[in-house]
Amino acid sequence: MISAKITRRQLQFLEAIVKAYKETGLPVSYKDIASKLGVSRWTSYDILQELYKKGFLSAKYRPVGGPGRSEILYEPTQEAIERVESANLFAPINAMGKWFIETQKKIEKLSVESAINFVYERIKDENNSLMVLLYTLALTIILTKVFNVELNEMINMKAIINSNTYAPAVLMFLVESIYGILEKNRDSEKIKLSGSEFEKLDEIVKKFRDSTAQVSPSFQDKILKLVGALI
Repeated sequence: MISAKITRRQLQFLEAIVKAYKETGLPVSYKDIASKLGVSRWTSYDILQELYKKGFLSAKYRPVGGPGRSEILYEPTQEAIERVESANLFAPINAMGKWFIETQKKIEKLSVESAINFVYERIKDENNSLMVLLYTLALTIILTKVFNVELNEMINMKAIINSNTYAPAVLMFLVESIYGILEKNRDSEKIKLSGSEFEKLDEIVKKFRDSTAQVSPSFQDKILKLVGALI
C-alpha cells in the first residue's frame, strides 16, 4: 500500500484520471486531462509525472508521428483508485464510524417495517456502491439487535469476523444470514412483515450483492472492522 502524501491539487488530477480510465478502460493522455481540468498541457504533464513518481500511475507509450516518436499515457494503479475512493467517500475515513452510529440511531427509532423502508428508499436509486453497502450493513446490525439473534444461531459471527477471512465473503455471509433468519421467521409475532416488506428487503439484499463487486476488498476490510466493533 502506498503511503505517499499528495496535495489537493494532485488529488484533483488523480480523480480526473481515475474517472477517465473507468469510463474507457484505456490509458489516458495528459492532454485529455489538461482539457478536462482547463489547464495547460505542461501543467497536466508535470502533475501526472509527480503522481507517476509517487507510484499512483503507471506509464504506457503510444507511437505517434515518425519513427522513434511516442506519446506518454497513464493508467491509475489500484492504490490510486483506492486513494480517490477514500477521499471522495470517507473524507476522512473515521467519519464512517460516525455515519454508522448516526444512521443506526435513526433506524433504532423505527419499526422493523419502517427501518426496511428507510434503507430501501435510500438505496433503490443509489449508484454509489459503497453507500449501498453501508446502509445495508447498518440495517443488518440493527436487525441483529432487534430480534436478539444469538451469535451461535449465526454460526458464531463474531468469531468469523475476527478470523481474517476474506472481507467481502464475511460481509456477504453476515447479510445473507440475517436475511435467512428473517425469512425463516417471517410469520412470527416479533417480525410481522408483509409480503411487500420482504420484497423490499429482498431488493436491498440483491443490490448489496451487486454492489460488493464494486467496492475494493481493502475498503470492505475497513468496513468489516467497524462492523466487528458494533455487532
